[in-house]
Amino acid sequence: MRVSKSARRAFTLVELLVVIAIIGVLVALLLPAVQSAREAARRMSCSNNLKQLSLALHNYQDALGKLPPAGLGLASCSGTSNETYGLNASGWTMALPFFEAGTLHDKYDFKSCASTFQQSGNTTTLQGDPVSSGNAAVVSTRLKVFNCPSDNGTPFLEEGKDGSSHYIIKPGSGFKGAKTNYDFATNGPTGCSQTWDYYGTNRRLFGNRSSSRIEDAKDGSSNTIMLAETTLEVWDGRAPAWGYRGWVQVGINPTGTGSPKGINVWPCCSWNSWATSPAPGVRGKLGEWGSPGSLHPSGAQFSLADGSVRFISQNIDINTLEALSTCSGGETIGEY
Repeated sequence: MRVSKSARRAFTLVELLVVIAIIGVLVALLLPAVQSAREAARRMSCSNNLKQLSLALHNYQDALGKLPPAGLGLASCSGTSNETYGLNASGWTMALPFFEAGTLHDKYDFKSCASTFQQSGNTTTLQGDPVSSGNAAVVSTRLKVFNCPSDNGTPFLEEGKDGSSHYIIKPGSGFKGAKTNYDFATNGPTGCSQTWDYYGTNRRLFGNRSSSRIEDAKDGSSNTIMLAETTLEVWDGRAPAWGYRGWVQVGINPTGTGSPKGINVWPCCSWNSWATSPAPGVRGKLGEWGSPGSLHPSGAQFSLADGSVRFISQNIDINTLEALSTCSGGETIGEY
């Protein structure tokens, strides 16, 4: 006897809703793991950038006998300058061939300035013109090695909303300077007299007109910060450009330039009238220029003078962080 096919049984609405709910729960469980894995990959890429820049500085010293200065020929510093020629130069332009950017190095005119900004009262004579020399185009070139993939801030410097004459940050008319998430460890000076030697045992490995060597890390190359990470956006001041120097664009002080000191200090200074400071713990923009921090959870990455890269917690003791920041302070550094 031939048996007729019975009608297929369809899913009921309740069953469909149960399946959708189960899928939703699974997605909710998997999403944090996926985000965590993505951040781990971004953090690894960020670490590789710092490693590449660190090795470039070591190779630079091997080739030229010393490390590049954080800044040279600053027309942007405050006070009577003791430099004759205004260049507003960043040491990164000098090191370009050592991290596979030799083409840009060949296009850069080291006898001409990188930006035309000159602080009131500064007596240096600006050299050349950054636009006609080609320097403005060079320093407006975004380089992958200078940007952390975890930071989605604006990668180029634009005119400030506050209108302050201090923060004119264009390298030249029609150009926007490219920012960096990584910069030299400095004391964060803005005064013309505050050169590298000015700070004595409190100085960092780099500074304005510095001529340091890895050997100047008397506290030990594995106990001295060489490069620090920062964010592309800040509440007060400006994030650093990789290719030139300006007011408050002088490197990164590993202990911070505001109050309180430390890594990932998000709230801005109370006197800042042109920006709304976030509540404590809100991430995205660091409170002060030249301060260390990142959009990685709970800390930031630093390169030490031995070339290694370390992730340092934002909860580190400030005295330990200061000891790591100085290159010849003579402090004893324990675990961190």
